[in-house]
Amino acid sequence: MTERPHAQRNGLICAAIFAACFLLAWPFAEMGFIDDWSYVKSAQVFAETGRLTYNGWAAPMLGWQVAWGGLFIRLFGFSFTSVKLATFPVAILTLILFHAVLVRFGITARNAIFGTLTLGLSPLFLPLSASFLTDIYGLFAVVLCLYCCQRALASHGSASMIAWLSIAAVSSVLGGTARQTAWLGALVMMPSTAWLLRKRRGALLAAAVLWGGSFACISYCGHWLTKQPYARPGMTSILGLVKAFDHIRLASLRDLVGLVLFLILLVYPILVGSLPRIGKIGRPALIVIACILAPWTLFQWYFKWTLPWTSDLFLQMFSPGRNPTAVSDLREFILPLPARLVLSLLIIGTAMVFVAAVLAELRNPECAAASTPWREVFWLFAPFTLSCFALLLLLALDDIAVIDRYVLVFLPLAIVCLIRLHQQWLAPNLPRSSAVLLVIYAVLAITATHDWFAWQRARLIAIDEVRSSGVPPTAIAGGLEYRGWTQIENGGHINSLWVTNPPGTYQTSLEIPPVADGCKMFFSHLMPAVRPHYAVAFSRIPCTQPSNYPPVSYLAWLPPFHRTVDVQEIPWLKQ
Repeated sequence: MTERPHAQRNGLICAAIFAACFLLAWPFAEMGFIDDWSYVKSAQVFAETGRLTYNGWAAPMLGWQVAWGGLFIRLFGFSFTSVKLATFPVAILTLILFHAVLVRFGITARNAIFGTLTLGLSPLFLPLSASFLTDIYGLFAVVLCLYCCQRALASHGSASMIAWLSIAAVSSVLGGTARQTAWLGALVMMPSTAWLLRKRRGALLAAAVLWGGSFACISYCGHWLTKQPYARPGMTSILGLVKAFDHIRLASLRDLVGLVLFLILLVYPILVGSLPRIGKIGRPALIVIACILAPWTLFQWYFKWTLPWTSDLFLQMFSPGRNPTAVSDLREFILPLPARLVLSLLIIGTAMVFVAAVLAELRNPECAAASTPWREVFWLFAPFTLSCFALLLLLALDDIAVIDRYVLVFLPLAIVCLIRLHQQWLAPNLPRSSAVLLVIYAVLAITATHDWFAWQRARLIAIDEVRSSGVPPTAIAGGLEYRGWTQIENGGHINSLWVTNPPGTYQTSLEIPPVADGCKMFFSHLMPAVRPHYAVAFSRIPCTQPSNYPPVSYLAWLPPFHRTVDVQEIPWLKQ
C-alpha cells in the first residue's frame, strides 16, 4: 500500500509534538544517563583519534553510533549534552519512518498519528532519546529495515525491488554495529520479505546473495570484537544462537514473562479502546477472564511481583527519591504495592478483553469475509519477533539480566498489530478514552524525564560543592553514572572480570575494607579507582554519617515535589 496524501505532513506533525515534549522535559545534565557514559567516552576518543575503543563496560559492538556521536563532538565540542543530542535527530527520523510504516500497513490517518505518538511519547522512548544508549539507534535501524521491506513489496520492477532489499540489508548490517538486534533485519526480515516476493524474477537470488554477504559481515564484526582491547566479547552476534541450554532457571522465565507484561503496559492506550465492547464478548468469556485474574491476583500479592514487572529504566524514571542511595543505586517505585496490584489487574484484564472482543468478531462470518489480509504482516513480523525473543531467552539462560529497555524493539511491532486489529474488528478509529490515556502517558513521560535530569543537575551541584573544597572526584560516590566516568577517566578502564584482552586486566587483589553487606558499594570491584569518602544521595544511607556540606534542594514535577540531595560521609572508607 502506498502512502496517502498528507501522510508526510502528519509524520512531521508527530515529530514536532515529540520535539516539543522533549524540550519541555529539559533533559540536559552534564552527567551520564544510566550507563551511556561508556559510549560517550568511546565517542570522545573517536573524535580525537578516529579509532573505536572499548573501556571494559560496553559489551556490544561499537560502530556507527560512536562515529555519529564523534561527529557532534567535532562540530560542537565535547560535553555530555553535545554527545547525547546526537540521539535526538535519530529519534525524530525513527518516528517519521514509523508513521510511514503505519500508513503503508493500511492504518488510517488518525490512527497512524496515534500509533506514532504511542511510541514517541512512551515512558521508554522519550527518556532514551535524551541518552547516548544504543536503544534508539537500534530501533531506528529496525524501523528503517521494515520500511525498506515495505517498499520492496510495493515496488513494480525487479530493479526497484532488489534496490530496496539491498538498502534493507545494508542498513541492518550497519545498524547492528550499534545494537545487535538490528542484524536480524538482514538475516530474518529481509529474507522473509523475499519469500513474499518469491514469484518475482530475481527476488530469491538477490536475497540469497544479500543474506550471504550480511552473514559474512556480521561474522567479521564478531571476530573483530574478540580482538579489541578492553572489549567484553559475549553473545554479540547471531552466531551466539549456537549455544547449549545447560539449565533453565525459573527466574529466566519470569524475566521474559515480565518483559511481555511490561510491553502490555506500554501499549495500554491502544488496548483500552476495547473496553466499550466488553458487553458484547459474552458471559462465558467474562467468566474465563475472571478465573484467570483471580489466581493471578494471589500470585502477584504473594510474590510481590507486579507492575512494572521488570527493572532498570522505568523504575529509575518513576522513583520518588524516598529510599535510593548513591552507594547502592537502589530505588523504590513511586506507587505502593496495593495500587500497583490494582493497576496490574486492570491492565492485564483489559488485554484479555481486547483479545476476547477480537475473537468474538472473528466468529462473525460477515466480518471475516471482509477482513484485510494479514499475510504481509505475519511474514514481516513473526520470524523477526521469534528471533528477537530467542536472543532474549539466551540472555536469560546465561544469567544476564533481561531489562525493560529490551522491549523497545517489540513496541513498534505491537503498535502496528494492535491498531490494525482494532481498526479491522472493533472500530475504524480509536476512541477518546485512548487519546486521554495517551495524554496521561505523555505527561508521565515528560514529568519523569524532567525529574530524573533535575535530580542529576542537583547531584552535580552537590558534587561541585564538595570538589570546590579540594576533594578529588575519586573520593566522591555520585551514583553509577558519576563513578563509572570517574573510573575510566582515572583508571583507564573498568575492572571487569569478563575482559580478557589484554591478559591480566582484571585486578583481584584490591584492598577493599571488609564491611557488612548493607554497606558495600554497588559495583565497587569494577571501579577500584573510586574510593569515596563522601556519598551524594537523597536521604540517609546506611553506614554513613552527616557531613558539613549543605543539602541541595530542587523541584520535581512528580511527588514529592520538594526534594533534596545530601552529602554524607562514608567513615569506613574515609581516612
